[in-house]
Amino acid sequence: MVNKNYYEERVNRVLDYITQHPDGDLSLSNLAQVSHFSPFHFHRIFQGITGETVNSYVRRARLERAAQLMKAAPARRITDIALDVGFAGLAEFSRAFKAQFGITASSWDRRAPLEISKICKAPGDLIFYSVEELEQQKKVLGLNVRIGKLDRCRYVYHRVFNSYGNQGLMDAYHSLVNWLAERQTDLNDVVMIGMSPDDPTITPAEKCSYDLGVVFPRNANDQGIVGELLKSRQRAGRSVVMPDRAECESQGLTMRDFADEAVAVLHCVGDITVVSYAWQYLFRIWLPGSGYQPANLPGFEVFVRTPEEIGWETFDLYGCLPLVRL
Repeated sequence: MVNKNYYEERVNRVLDYITQHPDGDLSLSNLAQVSHFSPFHFHRIFQGITGETVNSYVRRARLERAAQLMKAAPARRITDIALDVGFAGLAEFSRAFKAQFGITASSWDRRAPLEISKICKAPGDLIFYSVEELEQQKKVLGLNVRIGKLDRCRYVYHRVFNSYGNQGLMDAYHSLVNWLAERQTDLNDVVMIGMSPDDPTITPAEKCSYDLGVVFPRNANDQGIVGELLKSRQRAGRSVVMPDRAECESQGLTMRDFADEAVAVLHCVGDITVVSYAWQYLFRIWLPGSGYQPANLPGFEVFVRTPEEIGWETFDLYGCLPLVRL
């Protein structure tokens, strides 16, 4: 008998596909093919798992991607961004943006949170820092951005919805640790990564999702940030059994493969406030003047030390943003 995990894993594939191809064919029939469900049943399965219709999710994802690009490159024309995320033209995009966020795209200053959409609770109210505060904290915290690389790897994860409002992340973490132990994979031979396609100043809090998982390097001599961490643990080059899709499905996990990606890397150590400073600095100060824009892959957090080592109140991680040249 097929269980619920089978359906969730296939819908997760669709959500990942939408994130990676905002300007592509996101029709019901094409997304049903991605999910391997029939078009007749797919829309009901999708809505049952995500709580949104396929069309409403696609439109929201495209608008939120557009808002991210507008923040990252304030000088870019709105028309170009609208086309980049799959809208037929400026008029259609403008109507949709106003309906979603309550203001016109041209009147948004591209810095302030889109308050109609959300102010996320994470935990406690998300604070929107001024440019002056971010510049000051850059010096205090020693925030320095470097360009790194994510080498080809296999990511196996749990997806948690409404991730700021429940204990799902802790449950996902313990589930991953137990799965690794059962398959006799040492936690030190993989790298824990969390990622979210959602920007907490754009996406409504109850719709925020977060993927928590582990990365298996495809190359024993990984030269990217995953390889850096494995070398620091003296684990580089060790043989690890690579999971396949059937194993992941049986455990309620989703699997996806990443190609080589250039990434902006920002190391931060501290509580949730420090992490918030780091991400806001990366997006609002560094990115607009960098000559890059975000790739169609979510930003992610590479755990230098896991909650097992450091607890849940303090973080030691790399904030990483996949990049393409403007």
